[in-house]
Amino acid sequence: MKTFVANSTADTAKLAAQVAALAQPGLVIALVGDLGAGKTTFTKAFAAALGVSDRVKSPTFNILNTYETGRLPLYHFDAYRLEETGAEEQGFEDYLGTDGVALVEWPQFMAALLPASQLTIDFSRGQADNERVLTVTGFGEAAAIEEQLR
Repeated sequence: MKTFVANSTADTAKLAAQVAALAQPGLVIALVGDLGAGKTTFTKAFAAALGVSDRVKSPTFNILNTYETGRLPLYHFDAYRLEETGAEEQGFEDYLGTDGVALVEWPQFMAALLPASQLTIDFSRGQADNERVLTVTGFGEAAAIEEQLR
């Protein structure tokens, strides 16, 4: 487990760029945190670092947005709306652990589908208004990414 303090969106973008540089096909990244904690900010910076040229936005009403213009396909899930219905039998497993990277906001609502090998980034508010604490934990093969972050 590694902890990073972000005092700006630029700090969050720096960590996102590091993770994107290390990302390989099949990587699943679980983004954990309250509303407004920085999950979508991280996702936008991650996508930019992958070379995604499309406008990246939260897929809240779609649940899944796909971006295929970068170094790797990016599958961005916002599972918040799955709290009531669940993620099973929706076909989402077709995007996890495949040819691209899956970023999953609100992963607790897709937990049954997520692989054991994943990178989890927990976003929490720091003491200052703009401060965020990002705790990165790698499980399985994704632990190698955590180890390389600085």
